[in-house]
Amino acid sequence: MRRVALARFLFLFSWLFLPVWAAVMAQPVPTERKMSLSFSGFVKNDFITDTRRNAEAVDGLYTLWPLKPEWDAEGKDLHAVPSARMFNISTRFSARLSGWEMGKVRAGAFVEVDFTGGDAANSIRLRHAYTRFDWEKSSLLFGRTWHPTFIEKVFPGVMALNTGVPFQVFNRSPQLRFTRHLSSRFDLIAAAVYQINYINYGPDPLTGASVASSRYQRDAVLPNLHLQLQYDDGSWVAGAGADWKTIQPRSFTTGSDGQRHVTREKLPSMAALAYLKYTHGKLEVKAKSMFGQNVSESLLPGGYAVASVNPATGHETYTPTNHLFSFVNLIYGQTWKTGLFAGYMKNLGTSQNPVGPFYARGADVDICWRLSPLLCWQQKNLMISFEPEVTTVTYGTIDYSHKGRIRDAEAVTNFRNLLTLFYFF
Repeated sequence: MRRVALARFLFLFSWLFLPVWAAVMAQPVPTERKMSLSFSGFVKNDFITDTRRNAEAVDGLYTLWPLKPEWDAEGKDLHAVPSARMFNISTRFSARLSGWEMGKVRAGAFVEVDFTGGDAANSIRLRHAYTRFDWEKSSLLFGRTWHPTFIEKVFPGVMALNTGVPFQVFNRSPQLRFTRHLSSRFDLIAAAVYQINYINYGPDPLTGASVASSRYQRDAVLPNLHLQLQYDDGSWVAGAGADWKTIQPRSFTTGSDGQRHVTREKLPSMAALAYLKYTHGKLEVKAKSMFGQNVSESLLPGGYAVASVNPATGHETYTPTNHLFSFVNLIYGQTWKTGLFAGYMKNLGTSQNPVGPFYARGADVDICWRLSPLLCWQQKNLMISFEPEVTTVTYGTIDYSHKGRIRDAEAVTNFRNLLTLFYFF
């Protein structure tokens, strides 16, 4: 079955993309070169205060939601600790190379880095690195950039580094993306994506503990496939897309006799999304909603659980979590801008009754919502913004007899203030 699936994928891949490569190879020898190299980016400084500890990364610059309360002997929450921090590590540098021509095809490249590579260190992180070929009615991108479910024309205009997570996808991955311009307003987008830094959870092959690794998609061989239709007339942007991937959590299991047994059990999952943006003068309105299964690779809550186990061989089957993610974002102004971001996330449980452990982010999170107003002033290269936000999350108990839904959930809230200074170049 695995060979059949691989053969089908290779046939589909060649049918979609090899004609494009054939068109490239059929072009004449380059006769014109107008090479240009440009640099851009910004210096960014952030000052942040929080009323409690949060699920976070990059020393707290990137946050998801408040941590679940833990109580001391006197009944006080161990995570109700206010904090204040100052950062400059999201400073960013970009380089764009363009001007290469060969017949009717033009090629360019883009590279971008910042310094948010890890906690407690200002290490360089590669954000984007891709080459793009453009024809009159199509384009082909090969390299690392935003996942197709992150809609570059419709993402929240917030100052927070998380860009609207956990209500919005955050994922940059290696991919092959083909865009066909069906008309002056409609684009058809098809992509094949592999994981590298933004990865799923799964069982460690030796300990069984939940760990994040790109191994689970690599072992499944097939890429994450995406198809999207997008409309853009300058004032309105609208679109819808479907996303499918499969992972292989284990390559072997251990039976009751202590012997190992090869397994090729896969977990397929899907996501569907729709989005809208309206621009008129100084007003910009954005909205997006996505249903997603096992989308932890996009820094969202979710994953999967064991659905059944054969005690004799240890063979497992799996069931994905299901979540709904939505946001609305309004921005008005030019030199002075005001805005409001509202996000909502709901855990819809698993597709089947789980029996074993969860390999997931926020498996016991039921609902999360956020409200975040924005006040921003920009004059040429300088921008100053103030963005308070309130984020509430509810934690509860996983009900294994009702498809992993959360019951008896209780809320916890964090209040954050973010003051940011940009200098663009």
